[in-house]
Amino acid sequence: MNFLGGVNRVLRSNGIIKGDDDDVTTFSDVQHNATLNLAQIAIQDELNDLTADNILPYEVTNGTINASSGTRAYALASDFVRLYGHARFYNSTANRFLYEYPGGRNVLETHVPTYKTDQGDPNWWYFEPTTTKQVAFYQVPDGSYTYTYDYEKSTSVSASTDTLPFHNEPEAQAFCQAAGRRFKALYEEKPDAVAYILKDPSYITARSRLMNLLKGRNSYSIYGSRLR
Repeated sequence: MNFLGGVNRVLRSNGIIKGDDDDVTTFSDVQHNATLNLAQIAIQDELNDLTADNILPYEVTNGTINASSGTRAYALASDFVRLYGHARFYNSTANRFLYEYPGGRNVLETHVPTYKTDQGDPNWWYFEPTTTKQVAFYQVPDGSYTYTYDYEKSTSVSASTDTLPFHNEPEAQAFCQAAGRRFKALYEEKPDAVAYILKDPSYITARSRLMNLLKGRNSYSIYGSRLR
């Protein structure tokens, strides 16, 4: 299901489009302009919540950093959200991992005042605070090194043809049901819409259904201690 298909499902589930009304075919549709914008926001906000919860199946991918002599900081992938699992970089040539310096850059610059200039085979990495997502290495590389890393990528959608980040239609439909309840709260101008939907039984049920579909394994059929 793409972004436009999700918007149409949200609008139909809330009675904005109904009966024999044609589905919206473009986000520039004049007749439903206001509700179209709200439906897009509802879907985007719901996706952001799922991304924050680290459960979307499309999130995980990998990136590469080609480090060169004398260069301390490097850009991460443009769609980078956060490192996946254990936050580490892998040097396949040396067959070893680099882990984050304990406490990050703030602690490193206290421990090693010359951390920006000391060169050698890097032993640590740390986030470099700047206008883009970057990491830096300590020691500063004294040669060429290649590091790979697993990360969670952005799953945001903006164009009507963007694919919603789900593996199958049941997942996408369950997501649209939750997004539809979020849309309803925005459309009816509920006070503090986010707090409202967190208490909405239909929203809670939709999110629970989506979680069960996403996890890829059967739920326990009993309560209490698991049978061995």
